Amino acid sequence: MQDAVFHCLQTDVELPRQLNNPFCYEPHPLCRIAAREVCDHLAASPLKDEVMAGKMLGVLICQDGSGQPGFLAAYSGQIGGRADWPWFVPAVFDYLQPDGYFKQEEAAISAINHAMAELKQAEAFTTLKSEMSRLQQQAAREEADYRRLMAEAKQRRDERRAAGEDTDELVRESQYQKAELRRLKQRWKARRTECEERLRPYEQQIAAMKEERRSRSDALQRWLFDHFVMVNDGGERRTLTDIFATTRQHVPPSGAGECCAPKLLQYAFLHGLRPLAIAEFWQGRSPKQEVRHHGSYYPACRGKCKPILEWMLKGKAKQKASPSPSKAKASPSPSKGGDVYIDKAIEGRTDYSELLSIVYIDKAIEGRTDYSELLSIQTSPPLEGLGEAFPFIVLTKPSGLLSVPGLTGEESVESLLRRQYGEAYIVHRLDQDTSGLMVVALTSEAHRQLQQQFLARTIYKRYEAVVEGEVSGSGTISLPLRPDVDDRPRQLVDHEHGKEAVTDYEVLAHEGGNTRLALTPHTGRTHQLRVHCAHAEGLGCPIVGDRLYGRPARRLLLHATELAFDNPLTGERLTFVSPAPF
Repeated sequence: MQDAVFHCLQTDVELPRQLNNPFCYEPHPLCRIAAREVCDHLAASPLKDEVMAGKMLGVLICQDGSGQPGFLAAYSGQIGGRADWPWFVPAVFDYLQPDGYFKQEEAAISAINHAMAELKQAEAFTTLKSEMSRLQQQAAREEADYRRLMAEAKQRRDERRAAGEDTDELVRESQYQKAELRRLKQRWKARRTECEERLRPYEQQIAAMKEERRSRSDALQRWLFDHFVMVNDGGERRTLTDIFATTRQHVPPSGAGECCAPKLLQYAFLHGLRPLAIAEFWQGRSPKQEVRHHGSYYPACRGKCKPILEWMLKGKAKQKASPSPSKAKASPSPSKGGDVYIDKAIEGRTDYSELLSIVYIDKAIEGRTDYSELLSIQTSPPLEGLGEAFPFIVLTKPSGLLSVPGLTGEESVESLLRRQYGEAYIVHRLDQDTSGLMVVALTSEAHRQLQQQFLARTIYKRYEAVVEGEVSGSGTISLPLRPDVDDRPRQLVDHEHGKEAVTDYEVLAHEGGNTRLALTPHTGRTHQLRVHCAHAEGLGCPIVGDRLYGRPARRLLLHATELAFDNPLTGERLTFVSPAPF
């Protein structure tokens, strides 16, 4: 089987020395060559149409025992309900065999669903449900009508008492009406109870079916993950259940072990192949929720694959993670100059403070009234007395610097300013890869007032971006977003469960096949601008350098160019401008 799956490469391209980081990479030239061969194979294959409907594919450059280079190919999940198509590596565990346990249990669960649907549609059940609904509505109407009658009677009694009439008759009338309301409610309750009694056997049967379905589904899922036995580079074996036991989610997510990277590495380790370079790429139509572009390369997903790959590569094949694109070495852009690009890993920087261009708010400085001019006043913090004199600062965040501290303890705008000024309250955030203007409060009261402005959407933000491809005109994008729980921090477009996200866009220029845009968000969702540009229902053109939704480059070409808000001290409208450094 190895001969049919391990495809030799005849090339003069130098072999990589070590396996790349599957979560952050620029595809090796050999991976691109292998990917073209995969596409050529599929073009002449009966699988072509199903793949072009949208499928993630992967390649792994390897050497066999004799040193011969070649590649393995894989597809995520199944194609046409099968996980055993020739030419590609097999599934880690093929649970789709027609007579296998999984299919039998799946059929049993489907039978429960069918029986439950039939019971819910049975005439006796639907008639009782309709009767119950009618009783509840009629009871509510009669009770509401009688309460209105009581209110009118009470008003008349109050008028009679105000006129000096205060007799036992008025008290008896009030008591009678209250008692009559109780009797009315009891009569309807009795009728509903009688209907509920007739409904109960059906509902108990449905509840029992749901419980059986849940129990069998959970057991089948556990059985499945117990049979996904992964092999690592040291020859150890461990089930998905064991691998995920120590993670935050504790249990494997649906589809774990079926992505390209685990399948490729599993085959390589089982057949004595040495992994050299790995890459995954999308073919076909973009899915409805995710951002995927035909022919684009993507890192392995974190929710499903990170625990698996970390364990599989824990030995000799595990390499130090490559620097992410946001930290890759780069020089300041010569076009508009001035952006300081962070390269902490290469140049050994541990102090980001010198990279923050701080704008100090002080209208009295030389009598200025145009606050945008203050951007030219750049000082190296700290500045004594700043916290006493000003309730906030505006700064230009460089690309690569976090807004708030991350899980790995990296430096951030918040940590820098708190160390320098004692107090600092982040009002809003920019993505790590995004550069541009931020306002940071230096007092809790300024923080409260600025947050209220953000909640009221009275703070104005404008960005400049360069996107891949041609965009024309201007318009508005409205696509609701939610986090991708299986691949954070990526976001999904979800019209059912997503939160509203609205962005205006305007074309500024066309630049050699790319387009420079002005982007004005009306909401502040995570990755809003990036997804709205990249998603097929948005512009369908990812921002240049977007390592999550497009292709990595020297940096993400997204910059917060304008920020306007009301001064928390005076209420005066302030506007700041920072030209894009690209």
